Amino acid sequence: MRVTGVRQWIADFGFYNAIYIRIETDEGVVGEAEVAMRRRTRSVSALIEELSEYLVGRDPTRIEQHAERMYRDAFLGGTLLTIGISAIDQALWDLNGRALGVPVHRLLGGKFRDRVPVYTHAKAGGSPEAMAAEIRDRVDRGFTAVKTTLPGFYEQVTSVKHDRPALIPARQTETELLPTRTFKVIAEYFAAAREEVGPDIQLMLDCHGRLNVANAIRLCEALAPYDLTFIEEPVPADRVDWMLEVSRRSTTPIAAGERWGNHFGSAPFIGAHAVAVVQPDVGICGGITAARKIATCAEVHGLSIAFHNPFGPLQSAATWQLAATLPNLLISESMITPAQTRYWERYTEDPPRVENGEWVVTDAPGLGPRLRVEEIVKHPFKPELDRGGTR
Repeated sequence: MRVTGVRQWIADFGFYNAIYIRIETDEGVVGEAEVAMRRRTRSVSALIEELSEYLVGRDPTRIEQHAERMYRDAFLGGTLLTIGISAIDQALWDLNGRALGVPVHRLLGGKFRDRVPVYTHAKAGGSPEAMAAEIRDRVDRGFTAVKTTLPGFYEQVTSVKHDRPALIPARQTETELLPTRTFKVIAEYFAAAREEVGPDIQLMLDCHGRLNVANAIRLCEALAPYDLTFIEEPVPADRVDWMLEVSRRSTTPIAAGERWGNHFGSAPFIGAHAVAVVQPDVGICGGITAARKIATCAEVHGLSIAFHNPFGPLQSAATWQLAATLPNLLISESMITPAQTRYWERYTEDPPRVENGEWVVTDAPGLGPRLRVEEIVKHPFKPELDRGGTR
């Protein structure tokens, strides 16, 4: 069997664009995948086109070899490269599963678990009561774990929109002065959320690297009474020493990893125990192949995996196929919000289903879902800078 071509389509996904690819072979077997990188869609698309030139004519069963060569031969790395590799890699796993008539988790060693726990998102809102109501809505929809972003820091970020102007300007750097009431205000939000949903719901906070070390420690101290499952990226994710200092001072687990480009990028953080929760993204780090290596490295160091995965149905399927095989899985992110689920049904047949906060592992061949190309082409790329949502 040899690869004869790689096709791709870009589809409007609401607040970003998704890139869908299909690897075709001379035996008629195909593999499909999905990746996304907001504001860099066309760059990633061009990279996938270049990587496809390498793949055509090659044996699609040599997944490890292709992952190694696509990364090493590029000379320059980084996540823009590994996102392109992620698309090819996920599609190759899908193709091999379809060729053999088995789900990808069988190729990865089989199920460790029958259900994969997932969390969803809720708006931070313009008041503690608003955020508590958002989280209550997600709990009423069956989720037992919910993540939000820093209250007061955003008017709009991805799917999170506030009801009034932000306390902190969107582009303020982590070293600039914060209002004196910042941490008291944030604590009020989580106090209201915890009172609303009780002690048994998992609550998480994503800071998107918005704080410096000193203020991140203040945040962790302010939120300690509310038993968060983890605090994600309290400081910029580039520095191991910064993350390590916050981790040592926090009683709440610190999480990071979505910005790592493969297992080499993760190794310094994992080796130093700079985080307690490791968050690789199957669509960013180099695909299932690289994410599996990150998970194994984390397991050796006694660390949990909580996959970053705020994207669509095919990437979610790839993430959860791998998650089902891992002994050190904590939980996985999902973007199953009222605003996003319509795209899942539009662009794929048999998208992953989450019930009561869990994905029930299926035995459908490959990754499971199948692209609905006839629908994808009806909703082409839209310039993302026109849609708001600044960091």
